[in-house]
Amino acid sequence: QEQAALAVAKDTLASLQRDQTELVSKLAAFPRYNVLAPQRVSLAELQQALRPGEAYYKMIAAGDDLYVLFARPDSAQTLKLDLDRKQLAEQVQAIRDSIVKVENGQQVNHPFDLDRARALYRTLFAAVDAQLPSVKHLVFEPDAAMLQLPPSVLVTDDKGIAAYKKRMKSPDADAFDFTGIAWLGRAREVSIAVSPRGFLDLRKLAPSRASRPYLGLGHNAVPPFRPLAAVADECDWPLVTWQRPIAPDELVFAKQTIGGQSDVRTDGAFSDSALLSDTSLDQYRVLHFATHGLVTAPRADCPARPALVTSFGDQGSDGLLSFREIFDLKLDADLVILSACDTAGMATVAASREAGVTTGGNYALDGLVRAFVGAGARSVIASHWPVPDDFDATKRLIGGVVGATPGEPLAQALADAQLKLMDDPNTSHPFYWAAFIILGDGAKPLVQATSEATVKATR
Repeated sequence: QEQAALAVAKDTLASLQRDQTELVSKLAAFPRYNVLAPQRVSLAELQQALRPGEAYYKMIAAGDDLYVLFARPDSAQTLKLDLDRKQLAEQVQAIRDSIVKVENGQQVNHPFDLDRARALYRTLFAAVDAQLPSVKHLVFEPDAAMLQLPPSVLVTDDKGIAAYKKRMKSPDADAFDFTGIAWLGRAREVSIAVSPRGFLDLRKLAPSRASRPYLGLGHNAVPPFRPLAAVADECDWPLVTWQRPIAPDELVFAKQTIGGQSDVRTDGAFSDSALLSDTSLDQYRVLHFATHGLVTAPRADCPARPALVTSFGDQGSDGLLSFREIFDLKLDADLVILSACDTAGMATVAASREAGVTTGGNYALDGLVRAFVGAGARSVIASHWPVPDDFDATKRLIGGVVGATPGEPLAQALADAQLKLMDDPNTSHPFYWAAFIILGDGAKPLVQATSEATVKATR
């Protein structure tokens, strides 16, 4: 009797295991499941997902030490970097300060620190430098201070630096002309990953089935005072947060560039309550937010509450779209563009934990990407600093992305747009071209090649 009962139990267990496998397989098709159920990735699985011409560069901070895994489809190597976490932070801060620095409340630009960018490249990539010319698509997973610096600004050789210094000997030389520099991001597609699992999950996602091409969101309505219902505690952001909205010019430009059934929503139509109740968001392939990103805390003694600034909406609205609320949006987007202030680089550990991320080293990026991927986005473009309107830099970058040809990889479209700014003396400083990074799989096209005729007809 016991043997018969054991046989029945084994059959039942086998049946349950088959059901579990089938259920997990079905759940894997949903971004929300993958976001909330991260799994380990073997090196072999990562390499199998990489295509010819691709490489995955993973930084790992362990205590004060820094390590790297560099994987290609047919090879891999690990190494310990010759600097510690503190030294990396100092190098990154010095480079960032030479791109843009806030002094007396104003953004100030200085000539870019080529020597530091070259030295940091040597530290990070010396062991794999010989392989990089054959890497067309670099997937870079940052950790520690590199979360705050786009890797594209690193310099891969000395020739351009020597030529720049020679030009600077002329009395009428332009110290902000960096044409001819061999940037890591020059003629190379670069994607930023938050983890190997996150990258693989995004790579497996099917393209958006949305019927409308573009939705621009931004320019919050300026309130004369904070609505009474929105006053929560002393750790709220000051009213001035809503009184300096970002101009909607780039949204209008993108809408005109894409055409078709594109739309732009600003002022009162751009509120947190309106977005959370909107059932039409999943009809757009591209969502573009041009608003301020709040990824730190309003004061040092306050908890971080990462969010995007919106207009004040219905009763109970706080004029903010938090990372938790982003997760509750219903999207089916190939791309979300965050043309906002420092959404990519400055979120703290506390801010990310507030967003529900409690593990992993890539706090600043992980919370942001998980929220939008969980909502239904395939990739996110975020900014490390506000891109200026001078010389139409923002329009040229955004136009290059949203104007990508059918089948063209997203990272290639951004790289091509950046290349044009690199080669223009007026915009060759990284301040103009390096702010935007692609979080996710930049090898995915924004517009599928098979839908070219449909896209043309829509336009």
